[in-house]
Amino acid sequence: MALVLLAALLAGCRPDAQLRGTVRDRSGEALPGVAVSVDGADVSVITNALGRYRAACSKGKVRLQFVKTGYTPAESVVAEAHGKVEVPEVKLWALPPTEGVFLLEQMRFKELDHPRPNRYHVEKGDSVIGTPVMPKAVALAPFGGTDAASGAAPMLVAHKLPPYDAHLTRVRQVRASSQPPPPPTAAGAPPVAPPAYTEKIWVADTDIPLVERPLDEPDRLLVELAPATMLEPGAYAVHWGAFEGLASLEQRVFLFRVPDPAATEEEKETEPAPSPDDEKREQDREKKREEIRKDVEKETGEGLG
Repeated sequence: MALVLLAALLAGCRPDAQLRGTVRDRSGEALPGVAVSVDGADVSVITNALGRYRAACSKGKVRLQFVKTGYTPAESVVAEAHGKVEVPEVKLWALPPTEGVFLLEQMRFKELDHPRPNRYHVEKGDSVIGTPVMPKAVALAPFGGTDAASGAAPMLVAHKLPPYDAHLTRVRQVRASSQPPPPPTAAGAPPVAPPAYTEKIWVADTDIPLVERPLDEPDRLLVELAPATMLEPGAYAVHWGAFEGLASLEQRVFLFRVPDPAATEEEKETEPAPSPDDEKREQDREKKREEIRKDVEKETGEGLG
């Protein structure tokens, strides 16, 4: 009788399903060391060097959870587990080391500069919000729009930032001062010199439509920020209202630039081309230098060498 009872108990403890599957990263490489657990049951296994796992469970609907440090968590649901079941392959996204906005190219994260913009003043006395930080991160074209090659084009990805209300803004350079213009002077008082508008800052120019797509559900640690249109060469900023003076969500702006596809590799890694205003000022200075040289030669009868 005891042997019969023991056999019945062992039969009752025998699992009804054997789940097997593979876990990879988004590049397709096998991912070892992933903890695989069965939701609602005391079952947990670890993927091997080939990213494979095997877990026993009761029959019926089963929800599997996948967790590995440095990667997004994931879930997989088996509608009816019975016997040997090959679970569809699961892929995890690698996480950047810090929060922020990144360019993802060939599965590598490139961090964007993220200054907090300040209030400046331009020559006409207008108040603007901008930053003097030069965008260093480069997004090689084609970038944005529906024509971008899937998997080959870079992606803008936000990590641990608000998954809504993100803005993509083309920025331009202007000359400004952090000092406000002096107030009007009283009659008879000596005039006060205006501040020197010599600081080059980036300010908002044109808003670009943006589509926000969570890459991992339901945690939404990574959100793709997809430009709805192809981006032209220039400098850009991702922000959550910071360029409009709104700091309720995120006070930083994240800067990058898109170089001209016709530029050489060296030109793509250099700073953006000067603006038309900068070119005109340089032409005016060169013209003034030429006039001074001619005046000196006329007076002395000698060249400047």
